Amino acid sequence: MKLVLLMAVSVALAAAAGYYGMAPQIAGGFRLLTLVLGALMILGSIAGGIRVSGRRRAPHLAPRVRRHAA
Repeated sequence: MKLVLLMAVSVALAAAAGYYGMAPQIAGGFRLLTLVLGALMILGSIAGGIRVSGRRRAPHLAPRVRRHAA
C-alpha cells in the first residue's frame, strides 16, 4: 500500500511539474546528476575499483560442554 501511495505522489508531482513548466529544469538536474555519477564511476574504475576482501573466517568457538548431575 505504501508503494502505491508513493507512486501516486510521484505521478502527481511529475504532472504538476509539467503543468507549471518546471519539467525542463528537473530534467536538466537529472542530466547533471547522471553526468556527475557517471564521471565518478569512471574515475573509480580507473583508480582500481572497489576492493572486495575474501570471506571472513568465523572465530573458532569452543563447543559448550553440558554437565548433567548424576
